[in-house]
Amino acid sequence: MRILLAGLAGVGLLIPVAAAGQTSTPDTDPARLTRTALTSSVIQLSLGDAIARGLQYNLTAILQDEQRHLASSARLEALAALIPHVSGTVRESVQVLNTASFGFTFPGLPTLLGPFPLFDARVAMSAPLFDPRALAELRHERANERAVAADYRSVRETVILAVGNLYLQVVADQARLDAVHSQLATAEALVQLMTDRNASGLVARIEVLRQQVQLENARATLIATENELAKRRLQLARAVGLDAAQPYDLTDRVTFTPAPAMSVDEAVTRATSHRQDLRAAEARLEAARAANSSALARHSPSLRVDGDVGLLGPTARSAERTYSVAATVHVPIFDGNEGRAQAAAADAVVRQREAELADVATALRFDVSAALLDVSAAAAAVDVARSAEALAREELTQAEDRVRAGVASSIELTQAQEAVSHGTEQYIASVYNHTIAKASLARALGEVDTQFLALVGGRP
Repeated sequence: MRILLAGLAGVGLLIPVAAAGQTSTPDTDPARLTRTALTSSVIQLSLGDAIARGLQYNLTAILQDEQRHLASSARLEALAALIPHVSGTVRESVQVLNTASFGFTFPGLPTLLGPFPLFDARVAMSAPLFDPRALAELRHERANERAVAADYRSVRETVILAVGNLYLQVVADQARLDAVHSQLATAEALVQLMTDRNASGLVARIEVLRQQVQLENARATLIATENELAKRRLQLARAVGLDAAQPYDLTDRVTFTPAPAMSVDEAVTRATSHRQDLRAAEARLEAARAANSSALARHSPSLRVDGDVGLLGPTARSAERTYSVAATVHVPIFDGNEGRAQAAAADAVVRQREAELADVATALRFDVSAALLDVSAAAAAVDVARSAEALAREELTQAEDRVRAGVASSIELTQAQEAVSHGTEQYIASVYNHTIAKASLARALGEVDTQFLALVGGRP
């Protein structure tokens, strides 16, 4: 009875451990897998909305989320091996014995005895008191659960970057389309100018033809830009779970905003605290060490207690309390070197995980340094592109004035138009590249979830 009470006390000690390890019920709502139904109204989509939708509908994020639930289930299963199991039974039976089946026959006496009624109501408990292998398995599953959770957060970051990149590409393509419309309007105005000057006898017909060629080039560019924008919008709609025919507008117009200044050492410190691949590598190393401990614990003795208490008698009214208690010590003696083989394999996995962690930790500083260099170079490129675009527009204005004054031909005007087109494209591309460089910096810092919108200038 003292051993049984000790086992029951173990129940009280282990229940808080079980409660602390419980997780919330997995979200199995099928709505999270169903894309948004087509509506006639135009959906207003901010960058934050697009990211939220992408996380909801992205298949990789959904599958990795389910991996978290599988890891949690494995941990609970490992925990169950350390928690006492309690069960109850109620049994009422009637039995007739055949003495001949036991080898007893007596002349003149019947071989059948009975019937014997029996009532048995019992509560049984089986509890491990000392099991080092089960403890090591629990540590392994807990570490593995943390690794899978870190992988899930890393997948979330990848989805955020992918959806954010598509959103920014659509914004950039829309800016290109606006620029092409402006260039088309300028080309039409210049065609009209040269046509009027040709009608007045001030310029030759060739001058009009040159401007008409520029106009047709602008129209061709408009067609290509509109097509590219339409395809990009389809890609974004698919990524955020919208129907292909669903109309939507982007509410964010991302502009150039400088990245916050930080040193390499400061960035490395932040990355060390937040990088999910580093957290996952650390957790996997801990899981491998726990698995190694589990393999070594195969040779350790274990102790468990089993007991039951209940009522036993011919009937329920006449039943009396009975109990049984048993303590079992299991001592492995020889397992054919299976334990040594498992320990050697587990030790090899530990060395692999140590190498992986060292590689991730070493690459962290390189990633952060490269991201900071990209941000700095992209910011400088924006300044150069902005200046080049302003100069190209001034050149076009002066070329128009020189043509009107009759001191320049349309060749100079055409060159100025091409310079404006090139300068505008360079500026749009540089702003986009700078925004992507800031997003890559957030990824290198491990702060995509918390800092992406703030860095790129989008609204939540």
